[in-house]
Amino acid sequence: MKRPTMLVEAILRQASMDLGLSVERDVATMRHRCEHEGLSFLTIILPKLSDSLEKGLEDGRLSCPSDFARHGRLPRFMGGFFSRVFTIDGELRHDACPDSILFIRQVSRFFKKLELGCSPSRNKKAIQHFVDVEAELRNVTPQIERKDDVLDTISGILWSQVFPEIDPLDLVCHHGPGSTADRLLPNGRNHISKWNHRSEFLFPSDLHCFPNYGFAAQAGSIQGEGDIVRGPDYLELRDELPVRIVFVPKTMTTPRVIAMEPSHMQYIQQSIKDLVYYTLENHSMTRNSIRFSDQRHNQLLAHSSSIDKRASTLDLKDASDRVHLHLVQRIFKTSGLLQYLEDARSLHATLPDGRNIVLSKYASMGSALCFPVEAMVFYTLVLCAMHQLDGTRPSTRSIKRYSRSISVYGDDIIVPVEYTDVVVRYLESYALKVNVSKSFSKGNFRESCGADYFKGTSVRPIYARQYPHDVSQAWRPKDVMSWVDISDHFYLNGMWIVSQAIRDMVNSVVRRTIPVSQTAGAGLAYYSMLYTTDLSYNKDLQCWQQKRLVYQPTLKKDDIDGNALACFNKWSSGNRPTRQDPGYGNYFRSVYARGSISSGSSEAEVIAQGHRPLGGFHFHEASNSAVGSGGIQNVSLSDEASGQKMPYSLFGVDSGCRPLDLPTARVLSPECRSYVQYCEQKALLNSTDYLSGRSVGLDFRSSTKRGCFKSKSRWVPL
Repeated sequence: MKRPTMLVEAILRQASMDLGLSVERDVATMRHRCEHEGLSFLTIILPKLSDSLEKGLEDGRLSCPSDFARHGRLPRFMGGFFSRVFTIDGELRHDACPDSILFIRQVSRFFKKLELGCSPSRNKKAIQHFVDVEAELRNVTPQIERKDDVLDTISGILWSQVFPEIDPLDLVCHHGPGSTADRLLPNGRNHISKWNHRSEFLFPSDLHCFPNYGFAAQAGSIQGEGDIVRGPDYLELRDELPVRIVFVPKTMTTPRVIAMEPSHMQYIQQSIKDLVYYTLENHSMTRNSIRFSDQRHNQLLAHSSSIDKRASTLDLKDASDRVHLHLVQRIFKTSGLLQYLEDARSLHATLPDGRNIVLSKYASMGSALCFPVEAMVFYTLVLCAMHQLDGTRPSTRSIKRYSRSISVYGDDIIVPVEYTDVVVRYLESYALKVNVSKSFSKGNFRESCGADYFKGTSVRPIYARQYPHDVSQAWRPKDVMSWVDISDHFYLNGMWIVSQAIRDMVNSVVRRTIPVSQTAGAGLAYYSMLYTTDLSYNKDLQCWQQKRLVYQPTLKKDDIDGNALACFNKWSSGNRPTRQDPGYGNYFRSVYARGSISSGSSEAEVIAQGHRPLGGFHFHEASNSAVGSGGIQNVSLSDEASGQKMPYSLFGVDSGCRPLDLPTARVLSPECRSYVQYCEQKALLNSTDYLSGRSVGLDFRSSTKRGCFKSKSRWVPL
């Protein structure tokens, strides 16, 4: 506890210098309590001071926690800071000092979010809470299904226009970065081994589990030297895999309960998530209210509302675990999205103690659809509450008008302050719970999306994520990198005493020089606004260099070499454009859709299947060229002018596996020309090189081992 105590003391010393307050008694109290109560004082008890402060800012009157001695209604610990915010009777001062609020929160919350596991008793309590919420949702099902004409009308108008009908070609499945319930490694997931039978209609496995229809046609057959192209095992309803409930660090008070999805479910969910994100952020009825890629709008509203009090910031408790499945079905029943949401949802969960329960919620945190679905549900309910209060008849025009005053980012909701009470009541009438301690509407304090303001001044504390071990040998690379980053945050906030204390601590752990630099770059370096140290000029590169300690991620064995199906799936997903890339929509309609062309298809058959050939070219019979243990389906094209035959792969590349390298862009249809430009920008590599070991960029033999690094000193160009 020496280093944690030392860091909190440095924050108090910084506050003493900035505010002109004596902190000797506060330092002595903090040392005494840390010595006798241990880490729990910094992680569990001390944050209660900040909670009381925020409640006092909201209500206008402070209530001192019972864990601290009092002087009047103010706590004795950091009493000088509190006296600049509240009177001795606990009343909020009209000239409350924002800097005092910042330092109270900084001292109280610095170690609140350490990434340390909770005690077994707290984990057990969290699991019981998870089960209790499920039981509560089952009991309130009649309440969810009650008559509510406003909800049904608004849902029908809104989501039938935003998602009128889903084009299956807009859904491109891919794997996410996280762990999965079936414990498959990142490379191994690319061979889809399981597939839910109920998902087959909307997510046909021959389209999503194989790189093209040639592979799908060969599934189960013997190829080459006895190798079998294995397709997925189809799971009936009773055999579907459950989500696996695990704990991840949140605070020392309670862990975050995560439901890890099976890999094939996460694979499906990612496709819907991408479509929903793009649609909501671009449709006229939702783009003013729902955001996923940018938190700044919520942060700016929190800033302005802390001054003029025009908007309230609301936070929901157990937001993801309380979105009832029946509520989702009711809201989206008139849209084309509901059937996809249902097929991409896991039905039951396995608890850490081995119990298996059927889920009444739509999805827990850990599902790729949890965040977007809860945002859409909250947005719909807020619209209903505002329409009800004003007595407005729901219409497309009214929804667009109200949407301009609503901002939703997950469970962070901002609404006009006059609608706060009715919105809270309406949300709770559908089994949701508003977190009163983190929702603000009355005072000058606002908190939303990682931004905290009091009267327009940021009072956001800096959080320590990694525990600063007293024994240097216990430090891991991610601990060092995390604390270097924290020191820079304190430096940029003008808390130079704290920043220097952290830098001295890190230097004693690393035991080698960490340079100071005005320029960002690879490796460890402290930021400075004034100067750069340890520079060396490289004549060959014509630039300045700085020697830094670089941590490189280590790899673990994850070998799919020789598995053509898995390799091609990884290659194709790695080179797939995103919705921000030019020609995204045309790519899937003009190139990816041709995956349905089977070997031996004639031009008439291709056109009959609805696949228009490239402008200026005719299709010839497709041939199958073996690559490794699999094959790529190639279609021959001929130029109408010259009659020259040219191969065209269903991957969108030619037989040499380069991007569509046709003679001139003028012979390409507009649909394909945009994708050619995309290929030229991305400079796609030869797919066969990946299988033969001549590749760069994609690794088919190993994957990154999380949290593991090897260190190396190297010269970094600036």
